[in-house]
Amino acid sequence: MNLPNWAIRNAAFVIILVALAVAVGVLSFLAMPRSEDPKLYTPNYTVIVVYPGTSPEDMEELIADPIEEVIDELDKIVEIKTVLEEGLMVMQVEAEFGIDVDGKYDEIVREVNQVRPDLPDGIVNFEVRQFKPENQSKAYLYALTSVDAPYSTLIDYAEDLETAIKKIDGVSKVEVDAYPEEEVRISLDFQRMANQNIPLSQVIGILQQNNANVPGGEVDASNKTFSIQTTGGLKNLEAIKNTVIAAGNGNLVYLRDIATVEMDYEDIRWKARYNGQRAVFVGLTTESDVNLLNVSAEVKALGQEFAEKLPSSIALETAFEQAPAVEERINGFFINLLQGVALVGAIIFIFLGWRSASIIVTIIPLCIIIALSMLNLLGYGLQQLSIAALVIALGLLVDNGIVVLENISRFVKEGLSPLEAAAKGAGEVGPAIISSTVTTLLSFFPLTQLGEGAGDFLRSLPVTVILSLVVSLILALTLSPLLASQLMRARKSDKKPLIDRVLDGITTKVYRPALNFSLRFGWLVILGAIGLLVFSVSLFPSIGVSFFPTADKPLLLVEVETPYGASLEETDKAVAFVESVLDTMAYVKNYSANAGHGNPQIYYNRIPKSYEKTHGQVMVQFTEWNPTKFYATLAQLRTNFEDYSNAKIRFKELKNGAPVEAPIEIRVIGENTDTLKRLAARLEQTLENTAGVINVENALSTDKTQLKLRLNQAKAGMIGLSYLEFDRTVRASLNGLRVDEVSLDDNEEYPMTVRMPFDEEPSIDDFNKVYFTTLSGAQVPLRQVADIEFKSASTEIRRYNLEKHATVTADVVDADATVAVTTNIIEALGEHEMPDGYAYYIAGEYEDQQSTFGSLGIILILANIGIFAVLVLQFRSLLQPLIVFSSMPLAVTGSFIALYLSGWSFSFFAFVGLISLIGIVVNNAIILIDYINQLRAEDVPLIDAIKQGCERRFTPILLTSITTILGLIPLTSQGTSLWSPLGLTIIGGMLSSTLLTLLVVPVLYKWFTRE
Repeated sequence: MNLPNWAIRNAAFVIILVALAVAVGVLSFLAMPRSEDPKLYTPNYTVIVVYPGTSPEDMEELIADPIEEVIDELDKIVEIKTVLEEGLMVMQVEAEFGIDVDGKYDEIVREVNQVRPDLPDGIVNFEVRQFKPENQSKAYLYALTSVDAPYSTLIDYAEDLETAIKKIDGVSKVEVDAYPEEEVRISLDFQRMANQNIPLSQVIGILQQNNANVPGGEVDASNKTFSIQTTGGLKNLEAIKNTVIAAGNGNLVYLRDIATVEMDYEDIRWKARYNGQRAVFVGLTTESDVNLLNVSAEVKALGQEFAEKLPSSIALETAFEQAPAVEERINGFFINLLQGVALVGAIIFIFLGWRSASIIVTIIPLCIIIALSMLNLLGYGLQQLSIAALVIALGLLVDNGIVVLENISRFVKEGLSPLEAAAKGAGEVGPAIISSTVTTLLSFFPLTQLGEGAGDFLRSLPVTVILSLVVSLILALTLSPLLASQLMRARKSDKKPLIDRVLDGITTKVYRPALNFSLRFGWLVILGAIGLLVFSVSLFPSIGVSFFPTADKPLLLVEVETPYGASLEETDKAVAFVESVLDTMAYVKNYSANAGHGNPQIYYNRIPKSYEKTHGQVMVQFTEWNPTKFYATLAQLRTNFEDYSNAKIRFKELKNGAPVEAPIEIRVIGENTDTLKRLAARLEQTLENTAGVINVENALSTDKTQLKLRLNQAKAGMIGLSYLEFDRTVRASLNGLRVDEVSLDDNEEYPMTVRMPFDEEPSIDDFNKVYFTTLSGAQVPLRQVADIEFKSASTEIRRYNLEKHATVTADVVDADATVAVTTNIIEALGEHEMPDGYAYYIAGEYEDQQSTFGSLGIILILANIGIFAVLVLQFRSLLQPLIVFSSMPLAVTGSFIALYLSGWSFSFFAFVGLISLIGIVVNNAIILIDYINQLRAEDVPLIDAIKQGCERRFTPILLTSITTILGLIPLTSQGTSLWSPLGLTIIGGMLSSTLLTLLVVPVLYKWFTRE
């Protein structure tokens, strides 16, 4: 190979290129966005409709059906999941991966907006959300707290803070949450309206007409054009009060005659507290391409300045801040990286001396910095996966340099000048390290093609490793021989250094006898290797399989669910109980409590519920991440929460990966509600009887009592009363009906709501105050045209791809045992007979695991085919690549044993480690066989070539394996469920494959090679 010789002859040019690449890398490092986790851009969309007081059945017919139909007609829609509860529809739409996610969002918005005018009046919230990481999890969450300040004051300060934060570069969106919206309240006296023969539709119509602001156009006069200003639009409360509603017999009826008009707050639907004090939240999200740490520092400084201007009765507290966790995580990985560099440098210094060590230690940071510039160019940032990838790549990127320098050092020892030794040594091993690097790249490349959420989450890891290895190969063949030609020196003394003597002793006294025994009793060695493989595979059931690991964060989200029909006050009492428990724990740093709504989103895959009276959520932050304290606290909380009888209080750890509703989620699909209830009850009982299952939830297990107004069609027809007028009047009278938005003199938009006047919550007796207008103008009370009855109804309706279904969910005691527990449930379900037209569907983590692991299995096959093709090209043989492939099962042996001994399950990242291992372990066999082939080409007899090749390549193989293992030790020793299984999989595989390769490969080479 001529590249090393060219680099040496053009040393100045090579150094300038490297310096330029390093300068770009440093600039990229300073500019790269920083976050804790990768940004997930998944084609997920959510349609949310809030229609207070509407039953799930009516939500299905009036809201869900028309929206589902138009969305289902769009191309590349994978699934539509709809949950319907009282007054709420949450529809989750997933499209195919690889599409234009923004374009699909525009399509969905366009189609949904087309049916929006056909939906009923009274909808208070209608929105379509696109899942974007920068628009989801809050990077910073402030809480404005006060014991006695009115909401209006808190909101004014919150809006001032919102305005100030929006001016900071890098802030994507700022939201003020957990407060009642101010509205123009028109409290109608229906009895007075009846006396005046004024129907509700007349009041609403006149208010909407008077509030319309139609441009007057232009008029020409005296060679000039004048715009015409109209009087449209209601600008203040007096104008609204003085709206003429009716006229007759020379008398005018103003709105003030039949209603009270005032500014008031809507009924409180979300109560929030921070550390027990009433709060309003101000949260922000950042843009995807910014440095979160810099933005957070500016926001923090702004908050400190803002807090100084607040009155003593109001405090500004930091409820959540993502930056410290990001900084700690990134710094921790960089420390791991530096520790790895130090360990690798030390081992190279011991084995190859200070000259080789100095070259390697110089090459490592150059590889990393240059790889970072390429990573930034591809749009990736610094987060735990990309930095951990550098740690994983550390041991790999020095392998090429070690092989090159060890070979150069050998030629120097044989008497060649440093210049000649550098060119010849690097050139001789060039083809082998290119081949070994390509095989490693091929093992990582398919991971970049993994689809769906898992692929998006993982992608930065293989990309970073690939870039690092490409850079390391280029530098190993250019800069390494260049530096070696200047630093390497022939030894002046004939006496070998101590380490060389130690290695020679290990080679001659340990490895040589073992090699001779293997070549003599090859069948025994092969049987032993097969026996170890069978033994390790037999351990797999005990190891267990899991999917994405827990997040290992000092953070907990406690979910509170009160029985259906419970008031917001009852839910708030349950939330207050959770707060009272947390107040007794020194390990708790702070907490944010929410009743009627979930906490503003602070973790990328935990999406909060919106506006449910029976739901509450408490975000708990602990003082530190201490696994012992954390899990002991969880056990204590479970015990304490079981004592509360008026609500279900549950929680589960934060986990990495795409969002799922629950670890265990099983759907029963069918059309008949009664049959679904029966099957769901049977499924619920199965889950309850399964070991390791907790928090079983079956929404159909509890029916609600629904008050049904049945309109008498004959009577309604006689007085000319339509269904629309009936429904609108009932809603306006009892729950309030938002009829328009008004822009008052303060230039703020306010909803204008009509309703009955209430001092307390409306009751059944208030139906006596509701009247309807006949065609003749007479007023008829509600009870004369409608029957009031109570009936049993479901608390929730779920639909999957337009089909009705029931869902039973559950958590597990051990998050890593989710797949194993689900497998036990599936076996139990196999004993159940299902009616025709009904079926179980396994969702949750099991579905994601099967899909992702199946994709990884295909990727594993593709990687092996690619590696085999490269080896065939290099060795021009079909048998020798098969010899190289013998390293793979040998690696599996060590991986499974390492996981079994450590207690970690075979998780998604352990599978990633196994795929990565494939390309790594074959490198030793490639280097070994390549050198034996070179000796054979020089007519060295077969057995002598095997013995010489194995002994001469023993040191570089041993050294590259040790550096790979040492580079991973800091990452593995973190003890986290994300990285420890991956590191142990590679370390265990490297140990077994290195030891066995040095014995098995020579035996197979002897068997499959002719003299």
